[in-house]
Amino acid sequence: MNPQRVKRAIRGEIASLLREQLIDRDTYRRLMELYPSTRWDFSVLGRWFLFFGVLSVAAGFFILGTTIFELTLENLAIAIAFLIALCFYSAIKLGARELILAKRALELLGALAIIGITFTLGVIFSSGSGNWPALLLIDLLILLPLAYLLRNVLILVLNVIVFFTWFGGVTGYMSGWGAYFFGMNYPMRFLIAGLLMAGMSVVHRQAEQDRLRSYDGFFKVWLSGGIFFSEMALWLMSLFGNFGSIFERYLETAGELFFFNALWAGFNALLLWAGTHYRLRMLRGYAMTFLIVQGYTLYFWKIAGHLGATMASFVAGAATLALVVFLESKRRSQSS
Repeated sequence: MNPQRVKRAIRGEIASLLREQLIDRDTYRRLMELYPSTRWDFSVLGRWFLFFGVLSVAAGFFILGTTIFELTLENLAIAIAFLIALCFYSAIKLGARELILAKRALELLGALAIIGITFTLGVIFSSGSGNWPALLLIDLLILLPLAYLLRNVLILVLNVIVFFTWFGGVTGYMSGWGAYFFGMNYPMRFLIAGLLMAGMSVVHRQAEQDRLRSYDGFFKVWLSGGIFFSEMALWLMSLFGNFGSIFERYLETAGELFFFNALWAGFNALLLWAGTHYRLRMLRGYAMTFLIVQGYTLYFWKIAGHLGATMASFVAGAATLALVVFLESKRRSQSS
């Protein structure tokens, strides 16, 4: 692991202890002297402006192209191809100068441009089938090896998003169900796919101890993606069951909704245990977040309507404040 990254993490934890008044100013200063910052860290600003910069450059190229050239699909494909070549050439140059964050940003822009050119070419050579998920499958076959070849975790995150969009499209829209991804019709399929991805991340983590040592931490992307989509699927099923579409009438039973709510709660209880046992803060974060989401969902769904707007808001606010006090007290007791 990068020593500078470790040092930044330690300094961040020390600063957090000071903010929460668990240490005084003198102790904070002495601890910081043990881990001096040898240079100004640009990475904090870089993380915030990374995606903004990528999207701004892409928008700029698009506007420039439409201003100079006649906007046809063929010209657009040529412009995107030029953008892809420019991005990866510039990334190589920046990598040689050890500007890793900027290098990854340009590689991500190039990956987004690859998606753009596949859809542009898909429209140009369209046969009228409307099979747009096939274009995303092509992107996956290109971007997944690219993420590992370049060791770029940002492109790996993009792969997870593209995978679930493709998965929703090929199992939903092309099957004639009417909703494809954001509608998440029949969310059980997303739950199964998410769990399989999370399980794959466990195998990936084991491989990172040996053959995939240079990809340390990549498993967290697969794990986070799998858990997030599993959580979203369980959330929807706890409200509507394994529905066909939330915009149509559904015939879920009380027993079905109870089962999915119990399954959701049990899933997060398991995540909480696993996060504590294996010291994975991400799992604990997901578990606590969605246990709270489930609590609020059940409250507003089943209870708030019987209390009236004023009393329901008061109870929700008081519960939120009590939760904040409890969590802070818990953190302080663990730190002392």
